[in-house]
Amino acid sequence: MEYIAIAAKLVVGMVGILVFLRVAGKAQMAQLTPLDTVSAFVIGALVGGVLYNPDMSVWHILFALAVWTAFNLFIRFCMRSSLLRRLIKGDSVYLVKNGVLNFKVFKRNSLEMEQFRLMLRQKGIFSMFDVEDVRFETNGAVTVPGIGDTTTSYLLVNNGAIVQSSLVHCDRTEEWVLQVIHAYGYKRPSELFCLEWTPGRGFYLVAKSGDVKRGDEEFDVEKIGSEVLS
Repeated sequence: MEYIAIAAKLVVGMVGILVFLRVAGKAQMAQLTPLDTVSAFVIGALVGGVLYNPDMSVWHILFALAVWTAFNLFIRFCMRSSLLRRLIKGDSVYLVKNGVLNFKVFKRNSLEMEQFRLMLRQKGIFSMFDVEDVRFETNGAVTVPGIGDTTTSYLLVNNGAIVQSSLVHCDRTEEWVLQVIHAYGYKRPSELFCLEWTPGRGFYLVAKSGDVKRGDEEFDVEKIGSEVLS
């Protein structure tokens, strides 16, 4: 009987989750917002907690899923308010605007340059010189409009540390990197958020102060525009 009860709970739990997804309007779960992520954790805990607890029946699963579904629908109803929607779901923000990286947004979202470059490579972009605008969506994905021709680049400094693997790939030394850093007016790699080199096009440098140097152009952190999309 114990195994039959577990099987019954499992079937009811799966059906209940499918009903929840249909009611909540989740045709696909490929891209999760913060609310979707919380829902996934809660539903998993509800079904898992009841499944192996002999003191809880199928009705406990149904009741828990019904309460959570109702609460979820209430939250989504509240999200009709633009203010509450921004508080719950967040905003799309510019990581890069007009070719200038916004360090404040990177820091706020705990995003490192290595992670960002991986996102760009998945879009077929291999140099910051090929990027004009990049938006960081509420589900953690990046949107890059107008992707054109791309070139090879090397991340020399990431979050204050020289990237040794990049030096091997581009056949350069730490001394050379330090000379570049000094040429831009900085004393040590720890002062930089990132330093990217694109042969034939130059360096893309972002200091931990937020200042950006893109080739021969310089952008002061105080003059970098708003990162929140309207």
